[in-house]
Amino acid sequence: MRKQNRTLCWIPAILFFMLSWSGVAQQTLSFGDQTLHFRQAKEYFDSKNYVAAKEEFSAYLASLEPLNNEQAGQRVLAEYYMTMCTLYMSQPEAEIVADRFVANYPEHPQAVKLMRGIGSFFYDNGDYKKAIKYLSKSSDTNLEAKFKLAVSYYQLKDLREALPLFNEIKVEPEEEFAFAAAYYAGVINFGEKRYGEANTDFKKAEGSSRFRKDIPNWIAMCYFHEGKFNELLNYAEPILKQKKAGYNLDELSLLVAEVQFKLGYFEKAAVSYSLYKKLNPTKITSEIQYRFGYSLYKNNKFNEASDELKALASKKDTLAQYAAFTLGLSQLKSGNLEATLQAFGQAKDLTFNAQIQEEAFFNHAKVLLDLGKASETIYAIQEFNKKYPKSKFTEESTELVADAFIHSNNIQAALDYLKGLANRNAKLNAAYQTLTYNLGVKAYNENKFDQALDLFQTSSENPESADLKFQALYGKGEALSQQKKYEQAIQVYTPLLIGTPPVAKPNDFLQKVRIGLAYAYFNTKDFNKANVLFKAYVDRLKLSPDAKNNPTILIRLADTYLVSKKYDEALTYYNQAIDLAKTEKDYALYQKGVTLTYLNRDTEAKASFKQLRTSFPNSKYVDDAAFQENVISFNTNKYKEAIAGFTDLIETNSKSPYFTQALLKRAQSYANTNQHELSIADYKRIIQEFPTDKTAKDALVGLQEELNEVGRPEDFGQLLGNFQKSSPDEAENVDLEYRAAKGIYLGEKYDKAIAPLKAFIEKYPNNENLVEATFLIADAAYRTNNKSDALVYYKKMVEQNVHPQINKAIQRSAEIELENKNFSASANLFHLYKSKYSGAKDQLLANNGLLNTFLAANMLDSAAYITDELIQQKEISEEEKAKLAEKMANTFEAGGDIINQRNWLGITTKLDKNDIGALAQLKLASLLYKESKFKESSDMILDKFRNVFSEASDAILGKAYILLADNFIALKNIPQARATLKSIVDNSSDAEVIQAAKTKLESLPLK
Repeated sequence: MRKQNRTLCWIPAILFFMLSWSGVAQQTLSFGDQTLHFRQAKEYFDSKNYVAAKEEFSAYLASLEPLNNEQAGQRVLAEYYMTMCTLYMSQPEAEIVADRFVANYPEHPQAVKLMRGIGSFFYDNGDYKKAIKYLSKSSDTNLEAKFKLAVSYYQLKDLREALPLFNEIKVEPEEEFAFAAAYYAGVINFGEKRYGEANTDFKKAEGSSRFRKDIPNWIAMCYFHEGKFNELLNYAEPILKQKKAGYNLDELSLLVAEVQFKLGYFEKAAVSYSLYKKLNPTKITSEIQYRFGYSLYKNNKFNEASDELKALASKKDTLAQYAAFTLGLSQLKSGNLEATLQAFGQAKDLTFNAQIQEEAFFNHAKVLLDLGKASETIYAIQEFNKKYPKSKFTEESTELVADAFIHSNNIQAALDYLKGLANRNAKLNAAYQTLTYNLGVKAYNENKFDQALDLFQTSSENPESADLKFQALYGKGEALSQQKKYEQAIQVYTPLLIGTPPVAKPNDFLQKVRIGLAYAYFNTKDFNKANVLFKAYVDRLKLSPDAKNNPTILIRLADTYLVSKKYDEALTYYNQAIDLAKTEKDYALYQKGVTLTYLNRDTEAKASFKQLRTSFPNSKYVDDAAFQENVISFNTNKYKEAIAGFTDLIETNSKSPYFTQALLKRAQSYANTNQHELSIADYKRIIQEFPTDKTAKDALVGLQEELNEVGRPEDFGQLLGNFQKSSPDEAENVDLEYRAAKGIYLGEKYDKAIAPLKAFIEKYPNNENLVEATFLIADAAYRTNNKSDALVYYKKMVEQNVHPQINKAIQRSAEIELENKNFSASANLFHLYKSKYSGAKDQLLANNGLLNTFLAANMLDSAAYITDELIQQKEISEEEKAKLAEKMANTFEAGGDIINQRNWLGITTKLDKNDIGALAQLKLASLLYKESKFKESSDMILDKFRNVFSEASDAILGKAYILLADNFIALKNIPQARATLKSIVDNSSDAEVIQAAKTKLESLPLK
């Protein structure tokens, strides 16, 4: 069977039998009786007695056998009127009958008229979808029908179809439709932001009294959205001025006022706001009232402005602050100082706008002075200066208060005030700057660095003398360096190197700053920057013929090169320092040896170490040099030589301070040559014999790594315990204990890792590793299928809410609770996951988890809610959504909840137009059958499986039409049932359906 034609093959036979079954034989009448029937039917129709009219037309048609030419024409009319009667009576078969009439008389004028009539009927009844179906086939030659078609599209929000039709109609000469079409076109264009086209449409629609009152608002809004504010005003202002009758001026007046205000046309804005207030006295918002009051103020109508602003100023919001400030200005212009003081007081007490608050604060103080309240003015200005030390009014305020203090006898208050002034005169500033600098130097020399910092800072902030300012800043940098606050010192030194400061000896000053900054960088281990500065210092020192190099600075410069791995440069400056140095020559020799080592000049390196030991036998670097001679082999990856050298040291000099380090280096050498057991033995010796030595911790780390290498991470615990007993560093012991437990986990021995990790948590409940340890226990338990422990520790992770994998903890806790049938806990956890993670995949995961939980708990209402939420997610395909809806329908069906089953079946049919939706539609029809609503079930099958699910599989289509046959049987329409079943047998390709149809066909009675 060809799939695309199967439904059409089945339907004609079905309809034929339905019509033949429903027909009633009529007796033959005379021509006069026939005409009488027709006339009587027409009279009934015209008087809207459609029941009687249909019966008379039916009687007339039954009498027309055989037909003559005249009767053939009248028969078409009679069938037309009968169809219209069926429609007006709202009988369910009306559309089927209409379709049949059009099919029978496709070229007849009445067919088009009928389609137009049906479309108009549905249009008048607000069924725009059906109206479109018929009007779209009959509106080409009828303007009214085309207009109704356009409106139907508009009502259904199908603007793409509606707009072209309105555009065609609006140019027609019939103004009734042209004006309305222009209006609708304008609304559509406006909504789609084509404001120029909308403007043209609205201007045409203005010719209709029906729309005229709202047109100015639309046109003005078009100009507004286009940013054509002047065009808007040119258009709207005359309308407002003339106060044209028939127009809605209230909203127009507000729009005009707002534009005028925006453009600064405050005089016009005041008039427009006044009109709006008159037209809408109850719609005046605070914002509109403020702009009205401000416009009046700008037009020097201060009393009127005050009347508008008073009510606003008494509130406690941003607008109130603006209103109070503008009210203060208005009252000031009016000469009402007391009211001005009150208004500015309100504005300064509100903190929403800092600039307004500042200006109000200052103006409030000025008004106090104008009112002669001197003491209050001084207090107010002092408060103002404290609050706004960098205000643009500071200079003016200083002048005001200084003038007040001049006439005051309170000298102490004057001195305190002047001391706190940010803007003093030159003489006071110079004295104040010098005094604070000298006191700063004195404090620095007495090692009172905090006090020195304050004084240097104060001096630098009063820069009457540029020289003194730079000296004070340098002193501040030095004091910070003495306090080891190197980062802060760097921030002070750095600006001093930009340009040439106007000091007495700029070169000497810059050298001091340069070396101070260099040491600061050196002490913060920023060796690259320190190198640049030390090098610049040394190079500039060479330019002075009398200057001598400082060997300490040469050594520091060499150190920075060494750190930067610029070994040749480092060697150069170490050699220069060795030639000049006295106190640090041994250090320079040692560093030279290290540098030569990095240059792979091992013989020279050993010579340097030997020179150090010979020339400075009491140097603190002697032991270091001796040890480094053996380290050279190690550092050059000559591990066999290193092992031999460290073995010799270990066996011949057991009292060497480097004994344990030699053991450590030998263990590391063994490790690097994959001699793991020998390495383990050396590490154990250090831990067991020298547990308090500084190398013991490194030995522990190395031992743990080696035990992991040989697959015995659990052996580390006992050695760690012995080490902890002798180690005084509790924090370090705790850290090592944790690393031991964690090492077992990292060695993937999860079952053995759980116990020591649990013990660690119990022993150190406040340790910083608690969060990670909790995760490791949970993960280890989960990996070993120990779900009970996993759940406990995953929940602890959820409570802690800090681990990066908290999402996994929530998810797995929820899943385990679901496995345990603890549905409430599972749902709460999935809800928590959903609230914390808003990503699309996370939301999908949470919702699926909730759905599974609610279904397992038989909480069907909650399951339905979540299913509905899942259906809304864009990440799910339409087919998956349909399957979810189908699943809910089946769930409610299993519980015997027919209402919810029917609801979810309906949702399924909307989500899918293939087999899933078709099967749901079949179940809906089956529910009607079970409720003995056989006709409704049949109508549903014929409508849905012909128009919506015609492409469903033959299995589902066959079952649908078998159900249709069952409906006919229930209605005792055996012929139609037989015809339907025979059509299934003849056309279906599904063997099961064919067999079912045959079986049911055989069971039918012969008559």
